[in-house]
Amino acid sequence: MKKNQDKHKILAFLGCGNTTFAPFFVWKDGSETSPDYVQDYNPSYKMAHMHAEIEGLLKDDLYFELREDSILCRRVFQNLSDKPVFLKELGIEIAGISFNKNPRDDYFYHAENPRIYEVMTFPVDYNRTAEDAKDSRFDIQAGNRWADPGVVSKRIGASPYQPFPAVLLSNYQTKKGLVHGTLSQDVFYHNYLVSHEDDLVKLEIFSSFKAIDALEAAPGRILVDYWYLGTTNHADDLEKIFSGYTEVLREVLPPGYGATDINRTSMVWGSWNDGIFRDVCEEMLLEEAQFIKDNFPTVKWIQLDDGYAVYNKSAHGLGVPYEGEEGIDKNKFPNGLRHYTDTLRAIGIRPAIWIGGFCPVETKIFKEHPEWFIDYSERVQKTQPLDVSQAVVREYMLKAIDTLILEYGFEGVKLDFWSYAFEDSHDLCHYKTASGYENRRWWLSEIRKRLAPDGYLQTGCDIVMGNPFLGEFFTNYRYGIDIGTGNWDYVKTNLLWGVACFATHTGDLFVPNSDAIGLFPGLNDTEAMFCINYCLVTHSMVEIAGRLSKADENSPRLKVLKKAACNPNNGQDVYFAGYDYRSPHYSVPKVMYFKTPHFSPVEGSEFMPLRTVGLFNIEDDEAEISFTPEDLGLKNDNYILTDVWSGEQFELKDRFSTLVEGHGSRLLAVSSSRGRQLYDANVRINSISGDAEILIMETDYPSEAEMLFDREPKAISFNNENLVFNADGSRISFRLPGKGTLKAFF
Repeated sequence: MKKNQDKHKILAFLGCGNTTFAPFFVWKDGSETSPDYVQDYNPSYKMAHMHAEIEGLLKDDLYFELREDSILCRRVFQNLSDKPVFLKELGIEIAGISFNKNPRDDYFYHAENPRIYEVMTFPVDYNRTAEDAKDSRFDIQAGNRWADPGVVSKRIGASPYQPFPAVLLSNYQTKKGLVHGTLSQDVFYHNYLVSHEDDLVKLEIFSSFKAIDALEAAPGRILVDYWYLGTTNHADDLEKIFSGYTEVLREVLPPGYGATDINRTSMVWGSWNDGIFRDVCEEMLLEEAQFIKDNFPTVKWIQLDDGYAVYNKSAHGLGVPYEGEEGIDKNKFPNGLRHYTDTLRAIGIRPAIWIGGFCPVETKIFKEHPEWFIDYSERVQKTQPLDVSQAVVREYMLKAIDTLILEYGFEGVKLDFWSYAFEDSHDLCHYKTASGYENRRWWLSEIRKRLAPDGYLQTGCDIVMGNPFLGEFFTNYRYGIDIGTGNWDYVKTNLLWGVACFATHTGDLFVPNSDAIGLFPGLNDTEAMFCINYCLVTHSMVEIAGRLSKADENSPRLKVLKKAACNPNNGQDVYFAGYDYRSPHYSVPKVMYFKTPHFSPVEGSEFMPLRTVGLFNIEDDEAEISFTPEDLGLKNDNYILTDVWSGEQFELKDRFSTLVEGHGSRLLAVSSSRGRQLYDANVRINSISGDAEILIMETDYPSEAEMLFDREPKAISFNNENLVFNADGSRISFRLPGKGTLKAFF
């Protein structure tokens, strides 16, 4: 039907053509209603109000807060009838958008694009559901691979991958762009259609419901939607296109987002990666825990992944508690899981557990209660998710987490294969009185209640694409697929997906988690170093993996791993140098950097590196990669580059260029060429001060320390007690006793 359109002053700020703005509703049967709205506009108070009422049926109010280059809209829908109404979605149509360039160059960007299609941008009229919807099987270890038929949709942002909830419209020939973003996910999720009408862009914004075809809104029920619409003059810069939106996002997210350091400054050893998979047992886990305690001071957790159940053919998940103690594999855990967690705590390591939301169809719970499950055979056949819309299912789910968390004593949770009944946009749930996001809030809140404030909750598959609203409950999110299996294509894929997540600069709200770093038995040395450098430079190094206690103590990979894990600082901003996300060719940043040393959270110190730079070559052949000080946000001056792994040093004046082998990488510290310098270290330095004769550093754990200065110290002390050290030129090594004050005298 033709929507009731009008030109509204509230959109004048856009500067994107002679636009129209038309709210509407879509009912369960697909029919649309677009009533006449009354508009109240008060420019003095920078407020506006649009409202419409269909007597005896509904009322719709849109309240606008007008800002310099954006508007915030709070939409309040109410059922005025004495019967339930079945609402499919709320809609907004904004037509007449123009960027004053060739319309064929109009495009959109959404974080979902690289996740499904391996491209960043699409032309406005591109058909994403045609040849791009390649048939591919569901990867039970990692989620969907790219354009899976179960997730491909004409609707932008409708995939189950929990994408960063914003879209950009722009033109390849301009820096101007239009951004829409979500400010609440209590009930709705936003998805979009974009198209051309008479060479002008039309944006349709849908406020829809996850996991149901329509919401059964009871008499009198009020539904509230909240969103952002703004302009940007940085549409060409992936790191800045959403900066206006994220600034507002930080105003509306609940207090406490990003306030915890559970996964920010400490790490987790997980049992799945580096070839272990389900080959776990209490003896092995405790052996690794003791080794971790003695050798990796920033790793505070041991995470027991899948493999503890008797049924051990596929991810068992929430079916284990249904089987009771008989469901736990006593050959692996002869004294039960509570004995295991208590022993782990006695070592000084905290226990965490993997919980999967799927239940295999061969398990007891599915065979006895098939009616408890939703039909998810569009994507998977052998496992199915529980139907959280059913009261009896919710009752069981609470019993399950009471067993796994409270009875067995686990203090952290990896929630894997969990999101299908909450994040999928198809009609899945039996009862329609709550949206998928309302059910999501219930489930995550219940898990959180059972964890201590300093216990972590990690999200796994489906792979998340940086949705910060999940950070209210989760402390980290996996954004990529398993990279330690020897598949270089997966490594490349993670790099592209990660770029979309890191570019939002919201790691303070929700910590990104790359695949676990370890000894990488499936990768050669070059590719293993690529993975470690990438995880380190992107500050997404939440997890570590592997039978580390069995590695040769002189193993170069083990030494690298210890140094890489010395100062996680996960969620710290990473920046891209010279990256054109609008390139028509597949590309990822070749140069990434952050603004501190890799071994310290201190930014801008005159005594330590000012930048850490990662160079990455995803191609098969050798490539030259270069950068300038200006590329790193530094003034034009002379600097010293230090290779983090070899200690080799170079001068950086106008430009530094180096050849990087195929699938190769380098990690370089950028230091001032003046004054006393600590170029490199393998322990965390929390602060540093001093002068030409002394450097005073604060440390926080014991370690076999190595440090590289600009010259050899005459002496070093810890808490005013002299230490013995070995020197190899200006590189020194010594036993660091622990947390305290370290001094180097020159």
